[in-house]
Amino acid sequence: MHPQTTRRVVVGVDGTARTIAALRWAATEALRRDAELHAVHAWGSALRPASYAPVTDRSTPDECARRAAARLAETVSAAFGASPPVPVREVVDDRAPVPALLDHGRGAELLVIATRVSGAPVESGPGSTALSCLRQAPCPVVVLPTVADRVVPARRPAGAAVR
Repeated sequence: MHPQTTRRVVVGVDGTARTIAALRWAATEALRRDAELHAVHAWGSALRPASYAPVTDRSTPDECARRAAARLAETVSAAFGASPPVPVREVVDDRAPVPALLDHGRGAELLVIATRVSGAPVESGPGSTALSCLRQAPCPVVVLPTVADRVVPARRPAGAAVR
């Protein structure tokens, strides 16, 4: 990668096995595009509890940010070990996932989001985060159907030609 390159591929990371698959897939795309990989972990909640609701987690924002950074680092390490195939910038964002991913996606080559495949058909569809990003994205979006830490290959209709 050229030192002046500002190209980037952004991937959403929530610490689950499916995001390990997304990190690996996004790294391959970043390599093809001569881009840096930005792994974004958004830990904020879109739903804020009412002021009268009981508080279940008394963590400070700094503690939450430290836990989020550790979770992101663990997930990146699980995906690549000690040597990722491209430069990886780990980004911890205290906003909810959709606003964070859309903001980090501005000017990106690609935004990559993993979605789980619930057992059977790939047609089960993406989740709410993926759908929101697809509707509002400032860049091209790839939604990867995954099972555990693997990307599920697309199914071809019967009789479809392979090119």
